[in-house]
Amino acid sequence: MKIAAVAYHIQRVSGWVAHEAKLARLFEQADADLVVLPEYAAIEAGIMAGPPEGSVQDWVTAAADRAGDWVDQFRQMAMRYNCHVLAGSGPCRDTTGIVNRSWLISPSGHVQHQDKLILTPYERQHMALTPGRDLRIFDTTLGKIGVNICYDSEFPLLARAQTEAGAQMILVPAATDFPAGQTRVRQSCRARAIENQCLVVHAPLVGSVEGCDIVDQSTGRAAIFGPPDHGLPSDGILAEGKMDLAGPVSANLDLSVISASRDLGQVGNFAHWIEQDERVKTVTTARLDPFDP
Repeated sequence: MKIAAVAYHIQRVSGWVAHEAKLARLFEQADADLVVLPEYAAIEAGIMAGPPEGSVQDWVTAAADRAGDWVDQFRQMAMRYNCHVLAGSGPCRDTTGIVNRSWLISPSGHVQHQDKLILTPYERQHMALTPGRDLRIFDTTLGKIGVNICYDSEFPLLARAQTEAGAQMILVPAATDFPAGQTRVRQSCRARAIENQCLVVHAPLVGSVEGCDIVDQSTGRAAIFGPPDHGLPSDGILAEGKMDLAGPVSANLDLSVISASRDLGQVGNFAHWIEQDERVKTVTTARLDPFDP
């Protein structure tokens, strides 16, 4: 199985025909069974609509208005190139408000989604988004897949619940504007791969978009991580691109080799996770230095 993590640069293309040509070049270059795009890649759809310059809410509304068109565009790509696609994420209307939604699409054009569960302060205060409610895994012909949208990857119990439910890989579409943010997500991805002894795919947004506060600047490097163990790279990095370089980073992978670390590895992080429960019920304070009488 070939997986491509895409470092994606949003551009002001003239319309859907030009955008289709851009994606065709990307998918031909990726030539993968699974293509993963980043968080807020779907803001590109709002930019094509030409919203008025100004408030963040204008951009949220414009992207939400075109979410269906964005998904349809990627359905065509999935069917044309016979691959699974994580079509990034973007604002999408739900019964509870506007969520940050990521869409997973099969080669037959079937669509499922995962909403971001834990919102950043910016998403709460400026974008007025609504958090998702359901944590899901997706049963595909490639294996069972979980999605942690950016900040979600920094909360280990989410990926843990997904892997306990059978997820063999976690996809992390991300958008981070400063180096500190990309470091948090990147290191969280590596930690999730170690804790759950699974595959983690990190696809970041890169580059600048003048006039759109949501994605005015983005930094990151696409990467694919696994547990550092027997038969796998000692640093856990299966593939990675250069910082802020747009394009796909790919690796040919056998999920059985990665999951084998749970049974045959030097350590048993996945199996031994439950042992934490016995040790965190109480915390004892032990006095080291004597106090004055």
